[in-house]
Amino acid sequence: MSDTNVIDHLTAAERFKTQTRLAEAAGVKPHTISEKRKAGNLTHEQMRRILRTAPSMGVTVTPDDFFPEIERAA
Repeated sequence: MSDTNVIDHLTAAERFKTQTRLAEAAGVKPHTISEKRKAGNLTHEQMRRILRTAPSMGVTVTPDDFFPEIERAA
């Protein structure tokens, strides 16, 4: 099992790239994303908003992206 933090995963180069862009997608301030990074989680509402907003920002996100620590069978 990986120790990937969900915020680190979502701010990777192939996704939002920065915490500021992720915060915009989640509808929160960048400071909130910084705090969420420490906790390693997002609220369900933040996840739903990110899923709805990501396509308009040119980012592909799936529900699996919120659980990067789960290894999936190929």
